[in-house]
Amino acid sequence: MLKQLTIKNFVLIKELKLEFSNGLSVITGETGAGKSIMLDALQLLLGSRADSSVIRKGEKKCVIEGIFKVGKDLKKLFKEHDVDFEEETILRREIADSGKSRSFANDTPVTLPFLKELAQSVIDIHSQHAFLSLKSSGFLLDILDALAGNEKLLFDYQATLLEYKELSKSLEEEGKAVKQIKENLDYWKYKFNEIDAAALKEGEETEVESELKILENSGEVRERMAKVLSWLNEEKGAADLLMSVEVELEKLERLTGGFTSFLDRIKSLRIEAEDVSSELESHSKEMNFDERRLFELQERQSLIYGLLKKYNAVTTLNLIEEANDLKLKIDSAQFSEERLNQLAEKKNSTHKKLLETTVSLSKSRKKVSPQLTQQITEVLSQLKMDKSRMEVDLRFAKENSFNEYGQDKPVLLFSANQGDDLQAIENAASGGELSRVMLAVKSCMAKHFTLPAIIFDEIDTGVSGDVANKMGLLLKEMGNNMQVISISHLPQIASKAKQHYRVEKMVVEGKTESKVYLLNEQQRIEEIAQMLSGDKLTKKSLENAKELLGM
Repeated sequence: MLKQLTIKNFVLIKELKLEFSNGLSVITGETGAGKSIMLDALQLLLGSRADSSVIRKGEKKCVIEGIFKVGKDLKKLFKEHDVDFEEETILRREIADSGKSRSFANDTPVTLPFLKELAQSVIDIHSQHAFLSLKSSGFLLDILDALAGNEKLLFDYQATLLEYKELSKSLEEEGKAVKQIKENLDYWKYKFNEIDAAALKEGEETEVESELKILENSGEVRERMAKVLSWLNEEKGAADLLMSVEVELEKLERLTGGFTSFLDRIKSLRIEAEDVSSELESHSKEMNFDERRLFELQERQSLIYGLLKKYNAVTTLNLIEEANDLKLKIDSAQFSEERLNQLAEKKNSTHKKLLETTVSLSKSRKKVSPQLTQQITEVLSQLKMDKSRMEVDLRFAKENSFNEYGQDKPVLLFSANQGDDLQAIENAASGGELSRVMLAVKSCMAKHFTLPAIIFDEIDTGVSGDVANKMGLLLKEMGNNMQVISISHLPQIASKAKQHYRVEKMVVEGKTESKVYLLNEQQRIEEIAQMLSGDKLTKKSLENAKELLGM
């Protein structure tokens, strides 16, 4: 409930501080005095958008502050937004002449979405345009679900709907991916098969090139090998000469000494020359020219270089790695197809579950629909609309048009007069009739589930006399269970209030101001008498006021 409202420099209000209690409170005053300005300020405090035009002329900023008593069930919301929870929560909104706006909850900066979400749980503002909610599917379904006790069923449905939407999104994304894969799959297979068939080895291009060089130059190689071997092995060749040097050094060593190191080095050279000669002879025997092998190597080199060029690779290793990647893509293509089928099957089963749940929701709503309309028409009968008829037409929305409530699209049908056909309520009811219907609906809602504090902005539009008196009694009855604040211009309603506020507009120091006062008993009598007779108070109007107040 709203415990206190403070407004500074907002439109015509210079400074205002009001205390509110439970039960029915009424705010009255002349047209244009500023009754609705208070409501506008409260809506700003609870998250409506604003600009600098709301700041009182000549001021730098306006401040709106409210103290609300909130339930412990809101602790989770406060925690999610990192705001300290207090059972008496202080909300503050500041709007500067620059247009900048700041909001606070218990001195912690908060966002407008937080305020709007909080507002839904602390106060219900019924503005003069709130009658439009009577044709709102969500509004009607909320009432029916509350009556039917559909909380768990609706929760399960919404969880299934969320899963269905996620599956639909995943299926769409997977479908696009599979389509793309299918478009590339034939090319991937062709490329993989071509590289795989080549049975390439890492570094093979270098080995083939080396062997080819030898085979292609085999004649010259053999000739030069023979020349080298002859230089090593023929008489007077390198090995023979080294042996001669070695013999001479041995003689020198025996004659003079001091030639040992030279002798050892020459022996090493001779032995190394003999080893080289032996290995070259063996290698020469293995180097038999094979024309068939030459052709094979040429073909192999052509294949390797052709693949390297075709697929813009530098080495055979690049091609081998490319083939491995292609194999993974080809294998994953099959998995993606299976995944797509699994998602489709899961989506179908979730869709079936959704349909089953919507049918259950629809059945339960249809079951309580007559109960709702009966309760509303009973209240309307008290409000002098005993000939009215009402029906909730639960229509089924088009196939697969799931929303947060299911597939029901309710329309509130109404007839104010006996013999008239039922029509959509916005086409069948006058302004005064809409006021009474809305009040009846809110009254029924208050009996079945906990409503936040409620503010009615001229709910009595278009009514008078005994009907207004009945409306006042109904508002008072609602006030027994919740906080009700009504902006009214009818004395019959004002007389039922627990506390009565008056809004006045006056000129102070050359500037127009709206001021609000909590009326005492005598002021209240005079205010209601004035509402009954006009500006001039009469003895009769004062007596009528006392009678209305039950004095």
